[in-house]
Amino acid sequence: MTQSQLAITFFIMSSFVMWLGYMIPKARTMLVSVGFFVLASAAFNGFSNWLPQVEGIPPPKPVDCSNPKEKAAHPEECNKNVMTMSVAERADMGEAIIFGKVGGSAERGIGKGQCPLCHTFKKGDIGDRAPNLIGVTTRAAERIKDPRYLKPDTIQTESFKGSGRATNAEEYIAESHSCPSCYVVAGFGVKGTNDRESPMPVIHKPTTSLSIDEQIAVDTWIFVNDGAEPPSPEVIKAAYEKFIPESDRPKLAVAAGPTGDPCDVNAEKKIACATDTPDQIVTKMGCAACHKIPDISFAHTGAIGPLLIEGANAPGRIKSPEYLAAMKAGKAHATSPKEYIIESIMDPSAFIVQGFEPISPGGKSMMPPDFATKFTYAAVSKLADFLLTQTADKAIKAGLERHPMEKAEKLLKKAEVDLPMRSVQSNPAVEGAIAAQSTVVAQR
Repeated sequence: MTQSQLAITFFIMSSFVMWLGYMIPKARTMLVSVGFFVLASAAFNGFSNWLPQVEGIPPPKPVDCSNPKEKAAHPEECNKNVMTMSVAERADMGEAIIFGKVGGSAERGIGKGQCPLCHTFKKGDIGDRAPNLIGVTTRAAERIKDPRYLKPDTIQTESFKGSGRATNAEEYIAESHSCPSCYVVAGFGVKGTNDRESPMPVIHKPTTSLSIDEQIAVDTWIFVNDGAEPPSPEVIKAAYEKFIPESDRPKLAVAAGPTGDPCDVNAEKKIACATDTPDQIVTKMGCAACHKIPDISFAHTGAIGPLLIEGANAPGRIKSPEYLAAMKAGKAHATSPKEYIIESIMDPSAFIVQGFEPISPGGKSMMPPDFATKFTYAAVSKLADFLLTQTADKAIKAGLERHPMEKAEKLLKKAEVDLPMRSVQSNPAVEGAIAAQSTVVAQR
């Protein structure tokens, strides 16, 4: 029955009841009252039906193309050309790259771009590792007028020979991604370099390896987040092509593999798989953005986290008073060096290496907390085995040094007898346990 039919039915019923009241004097008051209320209901029903009807349907949830399942379910949506996307679509893509998903900025998630590992994005936040990126689109135009920019004293003054320098805000942002050491914001250089070298990795190279299309999306989100009109994708693309030679330009990642892929676990797509080599796992997980690893050539510049020589670090750390206190508190649970490494990847806040304690509230590690959703167990086990093969001797041979914040361990340049955990490593039982392990992973 339609709303109109219901209103007419109520009107007829009310008329009939009121007629009965007229015909039956003893029940007149009651019947007329009932008829009146039915008539009033019919009038309200008819009026509401006469009004234009609006159905309150919430807007559809944005497709998160960074999620392999959603990407496979929405191929047309996720395989759009970034050059033809709307500003909103490019900004959503950029947010997913930076924070792991559309809407991830509110949760300060960490995506492929890994920016939140060092940068902050909220007004009033103070970053201790890298500048707050709120307002960078305005500051960029001022940076290129800075005398330190015009007459650089940094370890690198051009992205590549003949590339030139930035002439506008977008070019400055592109240059800062392609050549972080071309200009270092005061106070944010590698410690001991007098702001001549940036700790930031080159974004188009491993471990981040963002394509120009992805960087177009990231820059669009940065402008939109600042409340500014973003440059066209053509302008952003030209800026990156100015600073990235064609031979260095990575391609946009392809869609996820078919079912049966070793990265498919219980119908859930993982990033690091059992078939990956340690180098590939380190690349996919972005370990080199923060850490140094002796046997991986592209992982010699990380200046944010501890040096990953777990053959030396892990055996001593699980015996340290700090780790034993974390175990007593129920936060840490490792009983072997390999378990410690796996725990440090899957639950980085279980134990934070002395000297790297977070200054932000909550006591959480700055290391991404979602690696448990990105590794297969076989991959994290392989990475842990690999990291156990990384020793102080290998670090010295590769010319690597501990991070200055690693308070608990002595510097590698000390005499061999002063190397950390030497007494532990000299124990044949421990050496045998370490030798039995072999694989890869990054620690805080």
